[in-house]
Formats: sequence, C-alpha cells, structure tokens
Amino acid sequence: MQTYSGENSASSSVVDFPKISGGSIPRLEDYFLKSTRKLDAISERVGRSEKVDRASHDWMLSSVDFLVEAMGDEGPELGDELRSNLLQLLLAIANLNEGIRQQGLLSD
Repeated sequence: MQTYSGENSASSSVVDFPKISGGSIPRLEDYFLKSTRKLDAISERVGRSEKVDRASHDWMLSSVDFLVEAMGDEGPELGDELRSNLLQLLLAIANLNEGIRQQGLLSD
C-alpha cells in the first residue's frame, strides 16, 4: 500500500507500507523510524498553529490502519520493543489527530 504525505507545504513523498510477512520485521523497524520523523514534522506544524494539509492527515489515518493490522497480524513475531514502538506511534498519531481536531487545523 502506498500513500502520499506532505512533509511541508512545498513537497510530498510516497510512504511504502511494508507487506506483513515472515521477513518483514526489519522493514517494520524502518517504517517506524520514517513514520516517526513524518509525525514529528506534522507535530511541529501543529505546534506553530499551522494548518495540516489533507495529504498529511490522510497519511496519519492510513498509518493507523496499517499499525493496527501489523500489530494484530499473527504472521511475523514482533519483539516486545518493536511492538512497544509501534504502539507508541499509534498513540502519538491519535493524540496529534485529536489536537488537530480541537484546534481546527485541518485544511480543506
């Protein structure tokens, strides 16, 4: 699955969600690191009370779907640390989404 995310208002990039399979743990770790950076960039914009573009918000929602699937998949055996990191990312997305909603920062 692919989705588009704007790191800033001038550019956007493709995020590849790793396929869930037996050898996907290194890709999940890479996904976690890249997603954390993207989420930090969105969070910084919210901290400056800047509007969040629709592509970034859609990326956040797609990431929630992916994370729930990844953590619920019985295929790969996720270690405690990776499972914890993915859960923290999920919670950070939920908290940021609520902040965007409360502050009315989602652009149309």
